[in-house]
Amino acid sequence: MSGARAWRSFESDCWHPSAPAVAPHRSLRKAADSGILPVLIVLAAVLFNGGLAIINAHVTPLSANVVIAAEVLLVVAAHAVIFTNYRPQMLPWYAMIVIVVLFSLERAMMVGNFDPKFMRDVLLIPTFVLLGMTTPARRLTTLVVALHVIVVGGVLFEALFTQAFSGLFDIRQYYIATRGLEAADFWNGGSDLFVSATRPDRLFSFIDLHRTSSVLLEPVSLGNYVVIITAFLCANYRHMSLKVITFLLVGNLIALVGCDGRLAAVSSAVVVLATLAAPILPRKSALLYLPLVVLGAVVLVVAMHPSATADNFPGRVAYGVELLARYDIAEWFGNSDRLLAPAVDSGLAYTIATQSIIGLVAFWLFLVLNAEERTPVQVKYLHALCIYLALSMLVSYSMFSIKTAALLWFIHGSLQMASQQRRTSTGRTPLTQRTPSPRAQLAPRPAW
Repeated sequence: MSGARAWRSFESDCWHPSAPAVAPHRSLRKAADSGILPVLIVLAAVLFNGGLAIINAHVTPLSANVVIAAEVLLVVAAHAVIFTNYRPQMLPWYAMIVIVVLFSLERAMMVGNFDPKFMRDVLLIPTFVLLGMTTPARRLTTLVVALHVIVVGGVLFEALFTQAFSGLFDIRQYYIATRGLEAADFWNGGSDLFVSATRPDRLFSFIDLHRTSSVLLEPVSLGNYVVIITAFLCANYRHMSLKVITFLLVGNLIALVGCDGRLAAVSSAVVVLATLAAPILPRKSALLYLPLVVLGAVVLVVAMHPSATADNFPGRVAYGVELLARYDIAEWFGNSDRLLAPAVDSGLAYTIATQSIIGLVAFWLFLVLNAEERTPVQVKYLHALCIYLALSMLVSYSMFSIKTAALLWFIHGSLQMASQQRRTSTGRTPLTQRTPSPRAQLAPRPAW
């Protein structure tokens, strides 16, 4: 079998044809003609740190500049594909890019120095949403399955052959070389794994194993990946075959137990429950997740008085709330670096310090109000996305990592365009939104 035929066969196994095939619009045909380029860009964004770690360990020492250059190259490649497939629906996201750049310049003038990282954190979001908007939804499952094979395979390799995995990636030395960490920052000086891979207590204590990170190199990144796959699975399962659903579910459980992600376990459970209820909730109700989570955090701290120094979920929440209580007007408007260093342990505090409270609220409103909610898949994924962001911001700013942000926002962008693709190509409302005829109502439903 040729490579092209093998790829088409793989895609047909991943995509369950529950929706009718339609002839693509001219601009969409151009996106389809680009082949798998957007998928390859996302795969590279998720996996390139693992590749650089191998190079650093076995070929030549690297620096932070190499990591930055790799990210810039990926972003440039993404926008080259986006420009080639531009359509009017992309304009609001480009407006967001302009606003982020302008605020970054204003912040640099107020603070006295320009840190491109703060601008980069947010620009990854529209970049991969826009890249997803160039990609037919049928390619999503192909991407997720291919990535799952690599990530879950990495978890099993790390768990069964820890010394070989450690020697291959030498994660400890890679983060010292490219992230400015020091040997004293690591829990176990004798381990070449990530900083928190060998913490003394495990949530899933029934197995004697360190916290795995697979090719994502960090246990927290693997935990975030698990939540994203859970969101995709809950939103899109009707468009996948049973064997793909089984593979994603079993692989996700393996990854969850391996990374020992407490927040990942809680977030995944909340996502499952929320996506079951999402189709019957009012439109735009996803707006409520962030304010409700923040209110819940304040209530938790006031009622339980957890120690802000404890390295657990209540302690992280208490730390973030107490840090926000120390913010003055400059921090709330993102024009101060005074408390920036302590804010790295609180995603909410970090986002406000680097983007301002106005920026955070404006982004949240834009994300939900600008989102299409025409199909159950779009509704479910939007709710899952908002839950993931709200809960993640309580304890870390890891949602800005390209390793997981690329996949998260790419899926969102592609699903947002799904109904647009069908409506543009047929000139009619998507079939999922039309009232079936009496004859159709009596016809048997296809097996999913």
